Amino acid sequence: MFLDHRAPMPDLVRMTSSSSIFRQHIARLAEIPSSFKATALPQHWDRDEPGVFDARRQLEIRQFLHRALPDFDLPGAVFDAGGDKVLSVDETEKLPENLALPENGDEGIAFRACNGRLVVLFNLRRHWSSVPDDALWLALELDQAFVEEVTLTSGARLTGSEYQLLGCLLAGFDLKEAAAALNTSYDTKRKQLQVIFQKFDVASQAALTRTLSLRLLGFFTEAFGRRAPASPERTLLRRHYGRDVLVHSVALENGTELPVWEFGDRKGKPCLYFHSLLSPTVLCNDKVKILNRNGLRWLVVPRFFSPGASSAEPSHVLETQTEAVAEYIRHFVGGPVTCVATNAGVSWAVHFAARFPELTECLMLAGVPHPPSMASGSKNRGLQSALTNASRKNPHIFAALVRAYAAIARRPELAGRAYRHGYRESPADLAVIEHYIDTGWALDWLSLIAERSTTSIVADLATNQRDWAAQAKTLPMPVSLLQGAQDKMCPPEVASELATQIAAPLAIVPDAGHLLVVSHFELLAAHLRDAPPEQRAEVKTSGAVSGKKQASCV
Repeated sequence: MFLDHRAPMPDLVRMTSSSSIFRQHIARLAEIPSSFKATALPQHWDRDEPGVFDARRQLEIRQFLHRALPDFDLPGAVFDAGGDKVLSVDETEKLPENLALPENGDEGIAFRACNGRLVVLFNLRRHWSSVPDDALWLALELDQAFVEEVTLTSGARLTGSEYQLLGCLLAGFDLKEAAAALNTSYDTKRKQLQVIFQKFDVASQAALTRTLSLRLLGFFTEAFGRRAPASPERTLLRRHYGRDVLVHSVALENGTELPVWEFGDRKGKPCLYFHSLLSPTVLCNDKVKILNRNGLRWLVVPRFFSPGASSAEPSHVLETQTEAVAEYIRHFVGGPVTCVATNAGVSWAVHFAARFPELTECLMLAGVPHPPSMASGSKNRGLQSALTNASRKNPHIFAALVRAYAAIARRPELAGRAYRHGYRESPADLAVIEHYIDTGWALDWLSLIAERSTTSIVADLATNQRDWAAQAKTLPMPVSLLQGAQDKMCPPEVASELATQIAAPLAIVPDAGHLLVVSHFELLAAHLRDAPPEQRAEVKTSGAVSGKKQASCV
């Protein structure tokens, strides 16, 4: 095993869109809670449901394109071996649903003329070995300005009709066929072709098409050869934390590499953090100072960027991540760690503690999500528990939810509004959201996850449907809960019932919401520093929860 410290990569580019898209997605999500009731999650749901399979396929292809290709800023689509469109690269839907593809003996590139536009086709398998299933051809629409910039060296410009004629010729039409396709006379196009010869400094149609194709091919070959950013999350991490974060790339025994981010006191008490769905880091300005002051070594394994994150089987993602983290802890920490989890990370942390109790000293759950097993009996369930119920009843909800997430997360304006909408009933959470939207931290991470690791969101949603509360009852190590009094995702009364079920002490923070790990990181750090594992079940409290386990207001 080895550690690899790599240099940061360039920043990401963010896009914006209209507010109407946001309203549409919110409206769709708002309909979900009243439509379904809780039920058991079917085995292998992601294999059995065509809607989920289709959504996962599109997300995997989009993630591959983002990772492997530069941003050409051109309308495009991906087609399968039969010429059917499986994904639109942008949202303009300009390309047709089916394209006539080249024969098997092609050279990996071809041109087509579609609705007066020139389209270039690339055989993805000729350039990359890790192309997702059903993704064979990438089609990009080359507009007039692009063709002029790439192919004309004399400073001349093309007219609209000249551009259309070039598209037909590159697509393999002879001049008579091109004239017929463009609904003009042969003589008109013959004269126009002579003008085009002069602009490109060629003397024949064969020389013209050869020059055009070579210049376009040269541009794209050079673009494909540029090394895409290997890990843009490191760029963002460095931009936010500079030298206050230590980034490791750990080579595991199975040959994969596990990313590990380390903050705080390197000789301090090791705390393994299982992060939320929206950000792999705690968005707290003074996080590193607080960790150093309390003697804590804060370890994060960002599961969205870890081995197996794009697996087609959510249970496989869970096991792969758990085993990889355990291998890292054994070799680089050497002993048990304090596991800390919030929101979506809770299910992962509980599973890790159950699988590897010898590596888990104790478990702190701060800002737990609504337990799936308790969803149907709660009167104040909130958005998260409602979506949990809906997705457990009908796995198609996963597809709709992930698509909505991806569409919103890629647009900072919409993502900001969605953030505020989700936490609108909690003043404490809204204050946190407003601050980190203003600084850009929250939207930066949300946008990155949407572009880089959207497929792993499916695994996260599925993992959170597990009955982790029942699993937590069986843990042999101490477990404690920290919950905000203003938490609307999992209200205090639900957290209290959960604490009773798993026989764990619960502390309620009066001025905190669901995001208390961010707003009260100092409190969390102090608790992790001061409470030894064997005393954690004896926290002084006021107000009984169940027998020897009690709740307190912090």
